[in-house]
Amino acid sequence: MAIRAFFQLASVFTALLLLAVWVSAAEPRVRATLSSPTVGVGESVNYELTVEGDEAPQNPPVPNVDGLEVRGTSQSSQLSIINTNVTRRVTVTYTLVPKREGKFTIPEMEVVVDGRRMKTQPVMLTVTAGESMKEEGDFAFAKIWLEKKSLYIGEVASIELRVYLDASADWQLRSSPNLNGDGFTTQPMSKPGQRNIQLAGKTYHLVSFNTVITPGKAGTLNIGPVPVGLVVSKPLRNQPRFDIFGRNTGSALETTVNAPAFEIQVKPLPVEGRPMDFSGAVGKFEFDATGRPDRVKLGQPVTMKLTVKGHGNFDRIGQPPLADPDGWTSYTAKPQFDGAENGGTTGVKTFELPVTPTVKKTAMPVFAFSFFDPEAGKYVTLKSAAAALTVEGDPVAAAPSPALAVELGAVSAGFGPRMSPAVLFGTMFAPLPLILAAMAWRARKRDGKAARLAALRKEQAAMMARVKSASDRAEVLDAAVKTLQIQAALESGRDGTEWDLAGILNSRKLDAGAEEAVRELFEARNERLYAGASRGDDRISDRERDQVLDTLANLQKVPRI
Repeated sequence: MAIRAFFQLASVFTALLLLAVWVSAAEPRVRATLSSPTVGVGESVNYELTVEGDEAPQNPPVPNVDGLEVRGTSQSSQLSIINTNVTRRVTVTYTLVPKREGKFTIPEMEVVVDGRRMKTQPVMLTVTAGESMKEEGDFAFAKIWLEKKSLYIGEVASIELRVYLDASADWQLRSSPNLNGDGFTTQPMSKPGQRNIQLAGKTYHLVSFNTVITPGKAGTLNIGPVPVGLVVSKPLRNQPRFDIFGRNTGSALETTVNAPAFEIQVKPLPVEGRPMDFSGAVGKFEFDATGRPDRVKLGQPVTMKLTVKGHGNFDRIGQPPLADPDGWTSYTAKPQFDGAENGGTTGVKTFELPVTPTVKKTAMPVFAFSFFDPEAGKYVTLKSAAAALTVEGDPVAAAPSPALAVELGAVSAGFGPRMSPAVLFGTMFAPLPLILAAMAWRARKRDGKAARLAALRKEQAAMMARVKSASDRAEVLDAAVKTLQIQAALESGRDGTEWDLAGILNSRKLDAGAEEAVRELFEARNERLYAGASRGDDRISDRERDQVLDTLANLQKVPRI
């Protein structure tokens, strides 16, 4: 029996040892989050620093921001194995109490994880004057909090639903609240967070739900009201009755607390100054691009990594284009996004793609990224730095022309001084390389223009096919606008991305009805394209598709001015 027990123990030990070898550590990560993006003066908020790695973080930093007092620190850890990946998650929680109103930025925090230095994203905290009672003695009330009452189309804004309950009561949530309305999109409400606050000398449970709102059309929008269904056990005052836990509470009652509605003003994105490569990104972003290797042969690709980080509607950020595509062949990359916090509005989006030089280059390809900054009220275009690049090798040379057989006889003295055959040949054919180079340049230019026109016609056909077959309204409207832009490019010989609404309207003399139809097409497309999060099942009807097709057909019937 002792021998059997020994072998069983040895088997278990061996299995554990093999498991430890088999599993692998997950890639280390760090992130920082706030329990609420807004608090009042004197209210507490939790700043959580979460570290994932094979080892615990070394000396985690403490946030040091003037105006925010650190009241306490706690730490928890968790170990998990998922798909052979071992993840050690350590969360350091700092309780912060703001001392004054204003906007505070908790800067990026550097943490050493598994010997690597990693940084968090900065987080923003807005501190208000604090809540006040609607009426002394209120048992429960609710409100919707939005920092800004004026937004642009496509601008993301954090919105918070706050429910205040008498701290002497017990409560349970009947169902998650929903923020519904017309003209904006939202994401599902977060799980409720709870903390205690003092209002007029009375302690309240503050239960908060967070989400993100993105307006999709200009004008006045109504936000709310939002009902919150609760099951509440109020304290017994006249007839004390204690439960088995010693709490003086009555029977559970279902109740609904309503957060009143309010209005916000939504401004359209300006047409003036809009970059041609603007894809709808609205927010505050940083952009850079790095390439490797820095030495390649002609025709071999450079792997470029494009990085966009910041705060805004990341779902509208497409692959940044080449600032100058001449001499480069680029490809489409599949984006990756890291930023689950704050509803996916703060994070990092990356694109990794091969870019091949077709001629000798001395610098990495330069990419451009355009976005609209709602704080500054203007468009911003950022370009990546042109790092050094060495391209080796020569382009494939064209086959040489057959040699010209020239017989030079004796030159009569009557024609002046006698020349040697070599000097005469050089004099006669000296301009030939320049002439051949000019002819080759004109041929390449003509062939390049023909290729671009062919590519535009192919793209226009693809856009028309999408208008006729796509089911999503935003996709149909976007394809229709691009069809008009490509048509204008084909007629003018200029790039299709140069054509905005004003350019297309000025290219034709339209009657009032046709002009209004084109304006409505562009506005409807922009509202859906720049609104950020998906609208769900936004299918286009047959009647709407027919209207779009009629608008395209009527515009093409009118000749250019």
